[in-house]
Amino acid sequence: MDKPRDDAALFAAIKAGKYQLLDELYVAHREAFIIYAQRQLYATETDAADCFQDAVIAFYKNVQSGRMTELTCTMRTYLFGIGKRLVYRRNKQRQREVPTDHDAGRGIGNDPTTELDLSLLNRFEDDHRRQLMAAALPQLGGSCQQILTLFYYHRYPIESIQTTLDLSSPGAVRIKKMRCLEKLKALLSPKS
Repeated sequence: MDKPRDDAALFAAIKAGKYQLLDELYVAHREAFIIYAQRQLYATETDAADCFQDAVIAFYKNVQSGRMTELTCTMRTYLFGIGKRLVYRRNKQRQREVPTDHDAGRGIGNDPTTELDLSLLNRFEDDHRRQLMAAALPQLGGSCQQILTLFYYHRYPIESIQTTLDLSSPGAVRIKKMRCLEKLKALLSPKS
C-alpha cells in the first residue's frame, strides 16, 4: 500500500476511508505528546497516554462525521490541541476529587483526642521550608530570583517572563528556569 508522505495526503487518505492509517498517526505522535504533557501540563504518563488516545479518537470522529472537512494545521498540532484540552479537563477533575484518609482509625485507638495533631506538624514543616527558601533565594542571583518568583509566585506564563525579562525565546526561559531550580535544590539539599 502506498503511504501518504505529508499531513495533507494523510488527512485525505483517512477522509477517503483508509482508517488503518490512524494507527500510524497514533504511533508517530504518541511519545512526543506524552513527554509534552508530562513536562508542560503536569500529567501522569497514564493520563497523557489516555488523553492522546482520546484525541486520536476525537479526530477520527470529527473526520467521519463531516465536522472536519479540511486540515488547517499540522496533524500533530491538531492532535496536541485536543489532547491538551483533555489533560486540562482531567487535571481539573482530579482537583475536585476528595482525598481519602488512609490513616483513619489507625494509631492510638479511634479517639481523635489521643491522635497526633498532624496539621500542627505540617504547619511547622511548612514554616521551616519557607525559612530555608527565603535564605536560599538571595544566594541565587537576580535573574534566577526574578524567573522563579515570576513563574512560581506570580504564576506568569513562560512567554510573559520572556517578554518581561527580555529573553530570546520561551525555550531560553525554560532552560534558565531549570538551571535556577537546580541551583536552588543544591542550596536546599542537606550537606553531608
